[in-house]
Amino acid sequence: MEGRSCQCPRIELADWRDREVTLQGHWFLRSPTPLFLHVPRRLHQDLEALEARIDGARYHSAGVPLVLHRDGWFAGEVLLSIEPPGQGSAPALSFQNLFYSRVVENPGFDAALRTMPGFFRDLRSARVGPIECMYFWYLNCPRCLVERGAGRIILLARSSRLLASSPYPLGAAPARGGAILPCQP
Repeated sequence: MEGRSCQCPRIELADWRDREVTLQGHWFLRSPTPLFLHVPRRLHQDLEALEARIDGARYHSAGVPLVLHRDGWFAGEVLLSIEPPGQGSAPALSFQNLFYSRVVENPGFDAALRTMPGFFRDLRSARVGPIECMYFWYLNCPRCLVERGAGRIILLARSSRLLASSPYPLGAAPARGGAILPCQP
């Protein structure tokens, strides 16, 4: 990751508060990672390994890289966005699921963990259906995440619902008379 400048995404957090979201059209390389009670044990090493896979293979980094990690008690995975893979490339992951987003109001991973139970409660109250898993979207590029740690985080809850039409790419669906997700932090 040396020699690369900061590529942290510049987004308007208000656009991500309690929305339906899609990652359709985005591709990710993934690496399993050990977790201990939701906390990644080697996030930095996993990011460096993914960067090395991108540099050493037929992959190209996405413009502004997305860094996600799938949550769990003892096992999860780290995902790093790439350009759509070409023919003959190793498999990459793309999502056809609908996600729900929640902006973590305070910086840091601990704040995200404290936000998660309320987010699940709100999703259940809104009757959005089964949630398959939770992802932490670090609003840091891999370099800044390794150097400074997690700053801003958006929680992404992956729904079991699949997308039936073409949604807006990597963004919140347009508001239809207010917030789409009927829950507020």
